[in-house]
Amino acid sequence: MPPNPFRDAMMETDPWLERWLPLMAETAVDATVLELGCNAGRDTARLAEAGFRVVGTDISAEALQACHHAVPSALLLRHDLHEPLPFADASFGVIVASLCLHYFAWEETRGIVADIHRCLSPGGVMLCRVNSVRDVHYGADGTVALEPNYYLVDGRHSNRKRFFDRAAIDALFGPEWERIAVEEMEINRYDKPKVVWEMVLRKAGARR
Repeated sequence: MPPNPFRDAMMETDPWLERWLPLMAETAVDATVLELGCNAGRDTARLAEAGFRVVGTDISAEALQACHHAVPSALLLRHDLHEPLPFADASFGVIVASLCLHYFAWEETRGIVADIHRCLSPGGVMLCRVNSVRDVHYGADGTVALEPNYYLVDGRHSNRKRFFDRAAIDALFGPEWERIAVEEMEINRYDKPKVVWEMVLRKAGARR
């Protein structure tokens, strides 16, 4: 993998995947991980270094180009999460979705999560992070509310942004998901501290 000092430094400031690597290695089908919203390849690089084959998606062609530069081994696809995932049922044992699921209206969000569930093999795991309502530095004060905790914003990735409380997390992930971890925490990925929900969930059902 080519050296990338910026990527490596950013991985050190947000090493959220580290504690879950053993679980992912145990659960991944054929050592393959699907990463939604791969962006410039921060998490993609860590997954590849841990020995996984990574299939990455992103809506941005520029992000995919940067990710390819960072992780040439990754299979990258341009995909808009407003559209169904282009994968067969039960294709992956592990799906990662970090900070890419909080841009959508509620029913769209529910549909995306259901499609992720479809693409997971029985017993497969999803690792994801979303904005918390306590994310004050990156919130939406003074902007137009489209739905509860969902705002029209002037954002870098989207002009809409959702923030989650525990009730929304519980409503989004029903009995078809087994909760391994659901934690609200502060991370230091950006210029100011950011508050997120970090979740690791297993698709209910027997493993392959």
